[in-house]
Amino acid sequence: MADTDPSVTVEKVLETSRNVRLGRGVVSKTSYIAAVLIVMWGMIVWRWTPDLTANGGLLLIGAVVSAFAIWFIKSTRTFAERNPALALLEGAELLEWRKMDVEAKGIPSQPNRPLIEGPVPGDAHGR
Repeated sequence: MADTDPSVTVEKVLETSRNVRLGRGVVSKTSYIAAVLIVMWGMIVWRWTPDLTANGGLLLIGAVVSAFAIWFIKSTRTFAERNPALALLEGAELLEWRKMDVEAKGIPSQPNRPLIEGPVPGDAHGR
């Protein structure tokens, strides 16, 4: 297995993972971090050699990346506990959810109209 080219294996993994679609939102982004961490440790184990210097470098890189990933996941979890809607949704989905939430509380929705009014006839800028 050590004789095979790592770039070929990585290309195969990337090709099969293109069909995998994780959810949206901040919480799902931690799934990408966890997946990268697992792949990274798999590559470290795969590249393990009898050379102690090379192994020490691999372990150091793995430890630094793992520490960053753990920090990122913990901070994302704290954010998700404080902002559950933002943690699950983003973009237009979040706006639609907020709109439904406001309507459920009985607050009437704003009429659909342009956010910027056109020029007023006779105005110096309207010509």
